[in-house]
Amino acid sequence: MTRGKLLKPSEVAERLGVDAGTVGRYIRDKRLPAIYTAGGHHRVYEADVDAFLARVERPRDAGAIIIALINQKGGVGKTTATANLGVLMHEIGLRVLVVDLDPQGSLTWSLGYQPDSVQHTIFDAIKGEPEIPMSEVIMRTEAGPDLASNNILATQADRALFGKVTWGTRLTHLLGEVRKHYDYILLDCAPNLNSLTVNALHAADYAVIPTQLEMLSVNGLRELLQRIEEARKEANARLRVAGAVAMMVQHANSNREVEQILREGLDEWGIRVFQTVIKRSTQYGTVANRQGVMASMNPRGEHTQAYRHLLAELLQTVGGPGVERIPMLESTGNTGASTSTGTRGSGRGTANTAASSDDGVAAVGATSTAGTARATGVSASARPLGGER
Repeated sequence: MTRGKLLKPSEVAERLGVDAGTVGRYIRDKRLPAIYTAGGHHRVYEADVDAFLARVERPRDAGAIIIALINQKGGVGKTTATANLGVLMHEIGLRVLVVDLDPQGSLTWSLGYQPDSVQHTIFDAIKGEPEIPMSEVIMRTEAGPDLASNNILATQADRALFGKVTWGTRLTHLLGEVRKHYDYILLDCAPNLNSLTVNALHAADYAVIPTQLEMLSVNGLRELLQRIEEARKEANARLRVAGAVAMMVQHANSNREVEQILREGLDEWGIRVFQTVIKRSTQYGTVANRQGVMASMNPRGEHTQAYRHLLAELLQTVGGPGVERIPMLESTGNTGASTSTGTRGSGRGTANTAASSDDGVAAVGATSTAGTARATGVSASARPLGGER
């Protein structure tokens, strides 16, 4: 996968069918990513021009932009990133659905549900035995985003889908049922390249790669990028890598050295590395153990602010709904999320939780208290989505 050669504004203008001044405006408005040369001139990668054209040519009624947060290595922060980006998208008025594709159900847990107690999961719908419409899978959450949950039964996905002709496109068809109801759909992928992850790559418009600044994690990206390229060639030509984001960063010399290796290596492969980095913090574990999301429970904290910066970069990169709302993210004033404290109603069931995982989300046990308001995955404030909001 490559971003191709660097183009001058005049070459970009020729490809877009506009004048060089218009290209300059696109760059100033951050609609078209560009870099500066040592001489202070703009240059644009071919892949960014192609992505810009894809956005321009995207039908207005195409519905949500689908973004898969993916890395086959576990504990790199995929779930934490998905939850926080989803909450912040909702905060600025975007319609967002988050989809838990990890059998651990950590995203389901952090958004207020007992994974083992929900009535219908996204895996149930993908398996299709019996057929379950997405309207019966999607639930509202107190944190804001709608949720398609998952649980440990999804470990059977490879076996359940084996031999089915449409095994790799089932998620695409399911999301097609509800895509028009949302601006963004975020897919929290499992830490492997199983059939559910392949379904995510076939459904997504963009991939975001959270990665730790460790050599093992960085070196493992090559296989992931190869699988993304395979998905593009075989089933999903529109798939693009929006970028990689450095997670759990500690300000140490060794981290800075690996960060430089990451940026240089991914640049060679044509992959953008977001400027925003997400610091390591024990606060994520504390929030996770309280079954919450940082952006909801500490809306003015530095970690939430980092996710606001990341979301601003992501919106600029994909150029979809919400670009005009970036100033709302950059403001540190009243956010609307400040009214959410992360506490839930008394109807929440209890679950066995281990120590917080490296992903910043508590590991969820297999048992829960019966007879609670969440026994079927439904509460007064978080109920199945019955139609367009």
